[in-house]
Amino acid sequence: MSTNAPSRARKWWYGLPGGRVLRAALRQLRIGIRDGELRDRLPDASIGEGVVVRGIDRLTVGKGLILDHRAYINCRGGAWNKRGGYVTIGDNSEIGPYCALWGAGGITIGNNVHLGSHVSISAHEGRQVKPEDVDIWKPLDFEFAPVVIEDHVLVCSGTSIAPGVRIGHHSIIGCGSAVVKDIPPYSVAAGAPARVIRSSVAPATSAITA
Repeated sequence: MSTNAPSRARKWWYGLPGGRVLRAALRQLRIGIRDGELRDRLPDASIGEGVVVRGIDRLTVGKGLILDHRAYINCRGGAWNKRGGYVTIGDNSEIGPYCALWGAGGITIGNNVHLGSHVSISAHEGRQVKPEDVDIWKPLDFEFAPVVIEDHVLVCSGTSIAPGVRIGHHSIIGCGSAVVKDIPPYSVAAGAPARVIRSSVAPATSAITA
């Protein structure tokens, strides 16, 4: 088994008297700077407290965006995907409190889309560790697939959306669902895994596009 553990250098000031207070003050300063930069980059958005956006250069947004408290958006990933991700959000869309968007494989959210609290969307997932792999420091392997949420969709609180999923326009996803496959337009879907309970339009008109 490998002992090549990553090193974690201890900051020199940690051992100073009052070091804990200093660390707390520095953390608040970093948060303030980060919030100011975010508001400068997204002047037309309504942004709650504690919102975190990683890789904002890979974020594209429309008008009337709401980012509620403590939402987290990782737009590009990291070295493990060559920072090739993106997140695109259309007009009049809302990312609810404590949502987590992982855009390493690409996330596209349309117009008038509303995510409830604690919604998780991931465009990547780790592959199962192989039985012969016993090195605990070996990096995970990942798979990437874009997520698309079309216009006029409601995703209720506590829902998880897996990589590669497309949710059709004018659909609603019930609370606590796990969406692991495509949902057609006009659907009412819920469950884990999510399944279509009914359509909000008659079959004769369900093929009409938005």
